[in-house]
This record gives sequence, structure tokens and C-alpha cells, in this order.
Amino acid sequence: MQIKNKIFFIFLSAFYFIFLNIIAHAEEFNISAKEITIDKVNNIVIGLGTVEAKDSDGKTIKADKITYKKNDEFLIAEGSVNIFDSDNNILKTDKATFDKPKEIIITYKNSEMVLNDGYNIKTDKIFYYGNKKIIKSNMNSILTDLDGNTVNTEMFEYNIEKNLFSSIGKIKIIDIKKNKYFFKEIYVDTNKKEMIGSDVSVIFDQKDFGVSSVNDPRFVANQIFISKDKTDLIKGVFTVCHQEKDKCPPWSIKAKKISHDKIKKTIYYDHATLKVYDIPVFYFPKFFHPDPTVKR
Repeated sequence: MQIKNKIFFIFLSAFYFIFLNIIAHAEEFNISAKEITIDKVNNIVIGLGTVEAKDSDGKTIKADKITYKKNDEFLIAEGSVNIFDSDNNILKTDKATFDKPKEIIITYKNSEMVLNDGYNIKTDKIFYYGNKKIIKSNMNSILTDLDGNTVNTEMFEYNIEKNLFSSIGKIKIIDIKKNKYFFKEIYVDTNKKEMIGSDVSVIFDQKDFGVSSVNDPRFVANQIFISKDKTDLIKGVFTVCHQEKDKCPPWSIKAKKISHDKIKKTIYYDHATLKVYDIPVFYFPKFFHPDPTVKR
């Protein structure tokens, strides 16, 4: 009798486990639409019109058309696609696929990611790894902040949990004052609104810097740190002399550290050397002057 009870219990447990798996499988996506057709042979659900699909992790997908292959748990969204994740980020595109078992969303053409802290990323193809909370692209991309500053990259990776945007390669930033920054590597904290980069060259807008068109105000540095109130350059060189190919400027200031205090509107130099035609002339342990925004 005990053996029969054990067999019955094992059978009931197995049945219950299979039953739960069937329910979980069926409810991976909750799809609603104006028109729904079901291909029972291939186990495919097609939604047309204003279609909405919600998965078990809190993602919501809205599109003009959604095709869901139930056997593979693979969803295809087309036409004005908007994907809302549980972190309040919005992914917009013309077409996207969602491989639920692998937790990978891939977008195609006209892709845009609106981050929850106000930043915007535009590119042609995005890979969203749901389990890792990572967004990637190997295509030319543009990151735009709330002020309108843009970061142009050849590739990027964004860590959702750390609010960290990173890229390597040819990177170009154009700020709202038309100053241009060139990097080989960059990290942007989208939460703190801070940026750090390496192998930096900065070309300032002549009008904004307060010099004539015959001057080329610019910085080069090994590393740069930019925040709302301050900019620091490590091992930097500054000059406003006209730039000529393969020729050193008539004068330049080289410093171990150059800091721009945006609140005090002052530029500070640590261990600075004034060079004339690349020949050291004066050394200043500390040196500072007003920034170009100060009327002199």
C-alpha cells in the first residue's frame, strides 16, 4: 500500500511539474491586439493593429505587428516598435526581435534608446542583453544628453545598473558651444553627468573662446575628466596659435595638470612650462588666468 502511495505521489508531482511548465511556457508573453490569428500547425500567434505584448519580467512591447513563435519563444515586432523595460528605459525602432530563452532583444534600422536619466542613443542596430542589463552596438552611434551635447562613436556599450556608457575607437564630442573633443576611449556616467576620456584633443570654437578666426585655441592631454562644474586635463598642452601641419606653435603652455573651474571661471595650471617654438622658457609651479567667458 505504501509503495502504491509513493508511486501515486511521484506521478502527481511529475504531472504538477509538467503542468506548471506548460502554464509558464504559455504565459511568457501576454499578447493583445485588434486582430489575432493563430497558426495551430506551426504554433505561431500573429497580432495586427495596435499590438501589445508583455513578458514575465515586466517588459512591454508595442508595435503594428507582432509574430510570436511559441515553440521557440521567439517574438518579432514590426512597425513603430516601442519596448519599455522594467528600468524605465524605452527602445524605439522599426523592427525588433526578442529571443526570450536567451533574453536578447535585437533592433534593426532607425533604432533609438531613451534612457531613464534623459540621455538618448541613436544607431541602426542595438543588442539588448536582458539578463546582463547590457546594451551594445557595433554601428556608428550618437549619444545626446539633456543639454544637447553629442557623443559620436563607432561602437558603444551601456551598463544599465551602473549607468555607464563606454566606447573605444574614433570618438568625437560636439558640445552646445560648438567646441570639439576627440577621444580614443571614453566613459560617461549618465547618472552623475560625468565623463572621463583618454588620448584627448580639444578644439575650441574661436568665437566662443573670444579670439579671431586666425587663431586655433586647443588642448591636447593624456586624460580628461569633465563634470558640471569642473574640467581636469592630465599632462596637457594649451595654445591659441594658428595650427600648421608638422609645425610646432609659436608658444604653448605644458602642464602636469590643467583645471577649468567653471564656477570661478578660472583656468589653473600645476607645474606649468611656457614654451616658445617648443623651447622651454619659463616654469611656473602654479599659474592661473580667467577663462574666455570673463570680459577683460
